[in-house]
Amino acid sequence: ESCRSCSTPRATMTSAALPPSSEASPPPLDVPAFLAPLAAESKSGRPLTLRWRLDQLSALRRLVSENGPSILSALKSDLGKDPVQASYTELQTVTREIDHVLARLKRWMTPRKVPTPGVFAAAYSEVRRVPLATGGMERPACLVVGSFNYPFSLSLLPAVGSLAGGNPTVIKPSEKCPATAELMEKLVGRYLDEGAVRVIQGDVPVITALLSQPWGLIFFTGSERVGKIVASSAARTLTPTVLELGGKAPCYVSSDCPTDLRSAADRIIWAKTLNCGQTCVAPDYVVVHERVKARLCREMKGSLDRMFGPDPRRSEYSRIVDESAAERLVEMIREVEEETTDNETGPATKIECGGSASCDPSSRYVPPTIVLDPPLTSRVMTEEIFGPILPVLTCRSEGEAVELINSIPGTPLNLCVFTSSAETYDRITRACPAAGAHRNDCIIGNGSPFLPFGGLGSSGYGNYHGERSFDAFTHEYFSLYKPCHWIWEFGGLRYHPYNGSTLFLKLNNAPAVPVLRRILLALPLVVLLLALIYVPALRPMGIAVSDRTADLLLWMAEHVRMVDAAQ
Repeated sequence: ESCRSCSTPRATMTSAALPPSSEASPPPLDVPAFLAPLAAESKSGRPLTLRWRLDQLSALRRLVSENGPSILSALKSDLGKDPVQASYTELQTVTREIDHVLARLKRWMTPRKVPTPGVFAAAYSEVRRVPLATGGMERPACLVVGSFNYPFSLSLLPAVGSLAGGNPTVIKPSEKCPATAELMEKLVGRYLDEGAVRVIQGDVPVITALLSQPWGLIFFTGSERVGKIVASSAARTLTPTVLELGGKAPCYVSSDCPTDLRSAADRIIWAKTLNCGQTCVAPDYVVVHERVKARLCREMKGSLDRMFGPDPRRSEYSRIVDESAAERLVEMIREVEEETTDNETGPATKIECGGSASCDPSSRYVPPTIVLDPPLTSRVMTEEIFGPILPVLTCRSEGEAVELINSIPGTPLNLCVFTSSAETYDRITRACPAAGAHRNDCIIGNGSPFLPFGGLGSSGYGNYHGERSFDAFTHEYFSLYKPCHWIWEFGGLRYHPYNGSTLFLKLNNAPAVPVLRRILLALPLVVLLLALIYVPALRPMGIAVSDRTADLLLWMAEHVRMVDAAQ
């Protein structure tokens, strides 16, 4: 697996990369046997019920709330996460999502009545949300492939949506966080039904076996490189996917930025150092107007000192996931350190704080490092950093900032704009494509169950969080009911032979019948239609009414086309 979305893959734990071992290799995964309990549960029909979904979600909430210390200890072991930081980024995000879903799931599951074209009267139409796992062994469950940077929440948040949608679920946590993965497998087996959720650990052979299986949906969080492999494998089984990837998220600080630049710096530094920079929506680089560059850099250094002190190693600062990832970040810093300070094409490159000398890859420690005006060809500007290195680029105008941001390949998950002007924010967000944006803050919007979270272009596709998770893991199933009786045939107008009559074509332009909450409200309309068709004395009037209605609709359609053409 690569470091999230960067184009240069990291060292990968494949069988080819491992040294020879005298121990016997584990037996290959028997996918059908592993999926059998989930297939039986799906086939039973129980996941279709509201009760089953509420029970599983409630059990999942108990899993989180009753095992906080154990989960925090595992996260500390894997990523060096501070307990407070881990609590709100890994535990509270999951419980808040579950609470949000539990309070609204019944309403989301209720079939939605929709209008029906008038020519189909008297028919009743509705849209239902049904699970993507279709039952039996063909597509018995949905698959969630978690990421290492938030190994607990990014595995369980999609599972909340899957269970809410009525899908048995398989969770494959990241093998890069073994303590969290082992604990998750143990707790899920203890709290949830075997036919509802199963956790499986493993690396490349396991995920390869899982991807060969048809699923209701595959939800993948990780790098762009691996995301392409997942999407390609899913295409062979016609399995839909949601890909949550990454990219180089820009942060623009304009010349009309808020006067409280200290708060702006605190927010940027907090977002960049959260989880040691291993957050897909964190600012990957900052573009700052030359008028405020010096002040911003001074304030950001002050923010680092207030948050982590003179030696971040001894603070609450997190760690990089493994030694190879830390070494990659050190190589990035060394590359810009070797750049000449006399940059003929722009401002001089400078390490404002941090640097390679303070790094210790063996203990997975990389300090916060601010790099001023690195070359655009350096790795910190061509790869997603996914670490605590913050390039700061200087611009002389808003147009130059837009040009610089758009010159970076890919579509980022997030765009941050610090400005006191709503007009400036609107111009930047219109000019710079991204999957979402913040004004005067970073990251926080991506934790809201009321906002969609998902990629665009190279940063992935599909949304989740809140109701969007329920939508992602369900299929919109249409249902139309029309009473089967001769009285609703309306003289057989839709059947052959037509004998040149255009009456049915004109009736086809009849307006849609709105949703009638009570059938009694439809009776006057039905009686009128029946009278116009079946009472001989009223039949000419019925034809005339139909003709006038069709002519009126055609005139309105033509008028709308003329207005659109004029605009």
